[in-house]
Amino acid sequence: MQPLALLAFLWVLLPFAFCQDDTCAIHGRDGVSGVPGRDGLPGTKGEKGVPALQDELNSITMQDLKGETGIRGLPGGPGPKGFMGAQGPKGFLGPKGPRGSSGGIDGSGGPASKKPAFSVLRNRADYASYGQPVIFDSQLSNVDNDFNLKTGYFTCKFPGVYYFVFHASSEGHLCLRLKSDRNSVSLNFCDLNPRSLSAVVSGGAILQLFTNDKVWIEPFTKSAAGSKMPKSMSAVFNGFLIYHKS
Repeated sequence: MQPLALLAFLWVLLPFAFCQDDTCAIHGRDGVSGVPGRDGLPGTKGEKGVPALQDELNSITMQDLKGETGIRGLPGGPGPKGFMGAQGPKGFLGPKGPRGSSGGIDGSGGPASKKPAFSVLRNRADYASYGQPVIFDSQLSNVDNDFNLKTGYFTCKFPGVYYFVFHASSEGHLCLRLKSDRNSVSLNFCDLNPRSLSAVVSGGAILQLFTNDKVWIEPFTKSAAGSKMPKSMSAVFNGFLIYHKS
């Protein structure tokens, strides 16, 4: 080894030669850094920290945050109509109601037997007069005698809507009118039979009548007004109240 190299080697080892009890000469130099050691063991759990701002707000009650009552606002407009709800359960049967009054032709409690109706017959041998009410000699029904057999008039006692119908037969020409003094109603029905054979005439109408209005049938002709019919006539005349109307 060359003297110069040996001298350098000894210069490096010289500080280690004078180290005793882990103490080195004060004039020695730091050694090369060693390899990093392994991780140490986990430390103990620390103390609980100070709560955050949100936790502090959560701990304050709503009563502490409630302010003073404000001014009452204006009422809002009605909202849209909601959907129809489901049908509810069937309720219990209610108590029995009181007994109602008897029915009547006008619902006023009057007797139902007072509903006007008539059916009269003519089988007389005498001749009826033209332009005069037909006289009848018998009746099948005549409630409260509203139809007068002797005069041939039906007189209205209960205002309302009525139905009238007649059927008549005779030989030769036969013309009858259904008449009323209410608004001068006059409806003509004829069977013009040139041969002296049996003729049949029927007619009817629905009329609105008021108290004391009259309804009747009468024969008529253009050529012999006021005289009697040349032949006898059989007839049936019916009428009844459909509904009351004051």
